[in-house]
Amino acid sequence: AITEDKVSDEDARLLTMAAVAKELSMDGIRKAEVILAVGLPFSDYGREKGRLLEYYGQKPELRYEYEGIRYDVDIGRVFVFPQCYSAVAPRLGNMEGSYLIVDIGSKTTDAVYLEDGIPVERRSVTVERAMVKWLRQIQRDLQVQHGKDIPEDEILKVILRQETLLPRAYVTLIKEGIREQVHMLELELRERGYDLDFCRVIYVGGGAVAVRNFSERRPNIAYDCDIHANAKGYEYLARQILRSQGEA
Repeated sequence: AITEDKVSDEDARLLTMAAVAKELSMDGIRKAEVILAVGLPFSDYGREKGRLLEYYGQKPELRYEYEGIRYDVDIGRVFVFPQCYSAVAPRLGNMEGSYLIVDIGSKTTDAVYLEDGIPVERRSVTVERAMVKWLRQIQRDLQVQHGKDIPEDEILKVILRQETLLPRAYVTLIKEGIREQVHMLELELRERGYDLDFCRVIYVGGGAVAVRNFSERRPNIAYDCDIHANAKGYEYLARQILRSQGEA
């Protein structure tokens, strides 16, 4: 289930432990001190950053098994960065002028307005429209119209334009549903004062695929569909900090 924040339960820590184990296992490492580079929705960043640092600081020593392998992990440092902005961090030096970066996540969509690579907070928002809610609405529509509970992965195949065995009527409903959800997101962004016809817009992350596949293509809009875009940005920003401190 979606939670209101990352620190209200142990899920974020457990997912972090699994991610660390996956990262270490690629190099056969079982014991390490790690630096975490993590993120928060842009509008939550100022309010929640301290809580997230405290959350990871509560249990810096992690001793656990993952897929039958023992790991001894010490969290040495934690860096917290804003989502969406981080997704374009490696290219900020080439982004002159104004841009709107739109990051469609699982729970929320971040829209960050940049001027010469610097975020303008008063013109940046987080809206409560995102992939999980879109998928659930489509599932409800399928249940109402066809009496079937269709799993998320089958719906995602249609959104990603992958091969599916779903009947044509189901596929049509899914396409219409995701097209409507993308349209409603764009309407809300326009209501928030963004001119999507002339402003340079970059959709980033996994949700960018839905917009690319189910909205009108315009020359001022670009798509970075790398689902790891934010994570790569966190790593990039963390390395920049370490380098400035002579540690990388």
